Amino acid sequence: MPITLGRAAAVKSVRAAIGIVLLAGVHQLVGCMSSLGLQPDGNYFLERHEAQASCDALYKNIWGRIQILKGLPAKAMAEQAAPPPTASLLFGRWFGGPGKGLKVVREYDRERAHVYALQRLMREKKCVAVDVDLELAEVNAEMANIRKN
Repeated sequence: MPITLGRAAAVKSVRAAIGIVLLAGVHQLVGCMSSLGLQPDGNYFLERHEAQASCDALYKNIWGRIQILKGLPAKAMAEQAAPPPTASLLFGRWFGGPGKGLKVVREYDRERAHVYALQRLMREKKCVAVDVDLELAEVNAEMANIRKN
């Protein structure tokens, strides 16, 4: 049936239905993606390939992340010394927002939670123990000072 001025087009309802289905699919995908990584409560959910990794791979992964964490205090001090690039980070620094308006502090929180999640998994798999608390003691103290300033 041809589309006329007085009648609603059937094509529009099909487009609307497809749009709703696509929107629901994207919503589900985002919901699945948000279930991994750093959680609002500070826990970290590992990805499937990490959970299935061998002890050797987990050991290398945790040591790589510990090295990244050891470099973050210097990076945070440099970021703190530089002017904030956005207004929201400026207000975060002034009024004590999350992470004092420093992106590096959020990166530190995520990496630290990731390291502890890897450590828990290594214990469950009875892998070689890595004393994360000992390795990160100095870094944790430096980051605590950065959060105070």
